[in-house]
Amino acid sequence: MDNKDSLQQELMRKLAEIESKNKRRSSPYEGHLRLQRDMQKMQGSLPAISKDVFCSALKLIKEQEAVDDEFSKALQTVGNGHFVFGTENKYRRALLMVLKEAVNDVYDYIDWWLYEGAPDYEIWSADEEEKWELREPEALYEFITSQDSQ
Repeated sequence: MDNKDSLQQELMRKLAEIESKNKRRSSPYEGHLRLQRDMQKMQGSLPAISKDVFCSALKLIKEQEAVDDEFSKALQTVGNGHFVFGTENKYRRALLMVLKEAVNDVYDYIDWWLYEGAPDYEIWSADEEEKWELREPEALYEFITSQDSQ
C-alpha cells in the first residue's frame, strides 16, 4: 500500500468516527467537544495531525473540487444551467472540521486558503510589517501550527 492510500485510510477512519457519532443521534456538538477536550489535553505537544496527512488532505480536497466543478458544468449543459453539484458535501464539511480541530485553526485559515486565498495566498500582520506566503499546504500548516505556539 502506498503512502497516499494510507493517508486516505487515516482520513476516512476519522470521518467514519464522526459519522458513527451522528448515527447514534448524539448532539451535533458532542463530537466537537470531544475533539476540543482531546486538543486541550495535547496542549504544548505536537499537532494532532501530521504535516503530511494535513497537506495530502488539502490537496485531495482541491482535486475533488476540480472534479465536482467539471461534473457541475456537465450537469448545467444538460439542464440548461439549472443544476449545481457538490454544494452541500457533508464529507468535505466533516473533513474540514477534523482538520481545523487537529491543527487548532481558530481563525479559519484553512477555509481562507481553500476558497479565498488564490491567486497570491498572502497574509499580512495587522501592522502590515510582516507577510507570509502560503501558496503550498506545507506553508499553511507551518503558519497555523506556529501561530498556535505563540
